[in-house]
Amino acid sequence: MNWSELSQLLPVGVVLLTALVVVAIDLFVKPNDRFVLPWIGVAGCGIALAMALKTNTAPWFAGSHEDGAKALILGGAFSIDGFGLGIWVVACLAGALSLISSAHHEEESTLSAGEFIGLILLAVTGMMLLAVSHDFLTLLISLEIMSISTYILTGSNRHESRSNEAALKYLVLGAFGTAFLLMGIAFFYGGTGSLDMSEIVSGQIGKMGQASQVNPTFVLLGMGLIFVGALFKIGAAPFHFWIPDVYQGAPVSVTGLMAVGVKAAGFAVVGRLFFETFASSEFSSLWLPAIEVAAVATMIVGNILAMTQSSVKRMLAYSGIAHTGYLMLGLLIAPNSKDVAEHLHSINFYLLVYGVMTLGAFGVLGLLRANGRPIESMDDFAGLAKEHTGIALCMAIFMLSLAGMPPLGGSFSKFMIFKGAIKEGHVLAAVIGILTSVASLYYYLRVVVKMFMSPANDAVKGGDEATQCQYAWATNLLIYATGIVTLILGMMPGLVF
Repeated sequence: MNWSELSQLLPVGVVLLTALVVVAIDLFVKPNDRFVLPWIGVAGCGIALAMALKTNTAPWFAGSHEDGAKALILGGAFSIDGFGLGIWVVACLAGALSLISSAHHEEESTLSAGEFIGLILLAVTGMMLLAVSHDFLTLLISLEIMSISTYILTGSNRHESRSNEAALKYLVLGAFGTAFLLMGIAFFYGGTGSLDMSEIVSGQIGKMGQASQVNPTFVLLGMGLIFVGALFKIGAAPFHFWIPDVYQGAPVSVTGLMAVGVKAAGFAVVGRLFFETFASSEFSSLWLPAIEVAAVATMIVGNILAMTQSSVKRMLAYSGIAHTGYLMLGLLIAPNSKDVAEHLHSINFYLLVYGVMTLGAFGVLGLLRANGRPIESMDDFAGLAKEHTGIALCMAIFMLSLAGMPPLGGSFSKFMIFKGAIKEGHVLAAVIGILTSVASLYYYLRVVVKMFMSPANDAVKGGDEATQCQYAWATNLLIYATGIVTLILGMMPGLVF
């Protein structure tokens, strides 16, 4: 271990240090002065984001390039490559925007400001470590840092039964998914004698340096169990059933963090597993069909169930499941293909666009109030355009972008994903993705119609209460900024892509 290698993890260290600073300050400052704590957290995420963007790394993905080993640090425990840095950007943005929208956390959480913000920053730390983990041991540790923080945040409102129920479901089912992952790792270790995630890709089974020590049966069992555990973590069908209840019970700012950051970190793990750990032809012929089936099922289930929801929060939860299916289409490529980097670029860009518009939508849910609580029902949005035209217009942008309507960011990100799937010969899966994306207009447009075409509802007057709350200007800024960025990402995607 040397400083030059350890310094490449400085962005993670900045976020972790910020979490410790926030908790320490919370112990000494007066309650009236704690309004600075979210902004300290935002500053930490911003510094980490800037450092991540300045990081220069040769390969896009360690293991997919002849000099991929240059990205490996600390004995191969972490891989500072382009794919991981892309997830860092999404995680830092998700953390910063969630912190901005957490100014009203005391209305939905019994935790103190320092505890709440510190846990958000710890969750971001886990996401960033998970994105660059290149060893199964560091992967598990990073996963638990992220998971335990989000478990606590989900159940942080001890006086709300729905929050307690959501936390319990998340804990039990999250532990269930982790158990599958851990058992798969145990089989993988038993089959290879190594915890290195690129152990198999370094040579074909039976052609490795010590071929007699490789047990293909154990490796196959490990791959199957790891596959199931990974599907749990990203919320793909048929392991999606925990998401709606958890999203509904968690505070709005935490829901946005989970919808974006946890999903991005999960896809970082999935991408590294399938394009490094199980990248050899013996395995890709098995997991490619499984990914395709899971992607199709996830898109169909997520969209059908979203159509039946009267709660906007639950609708966004099922919509997030559908977007997981679209993202999985980006994985439908042979690991040895020359277009792997392009597909991973598409996944990273999709996660960025999805994160911006989803966090903006959850920002609207967190800003507006009905009877002193964040609005949630479709009916609560009736006539919103008349009361708050700017907020309603931004919400319409988010809804239409999530549906993939041009010229918004969601349209280009979906185009790149569908284009890649068709190019690789997965035409049926891409066609189903396009059809389900068109069908999603039904439930996204319901929100738009309620805001612009339905008569005003008394509940919408809660918006006036929200604008009178302290720090509401910050949440307003978040909503307008994400709305503008969603437009820019659709009309000028080359700036980022």
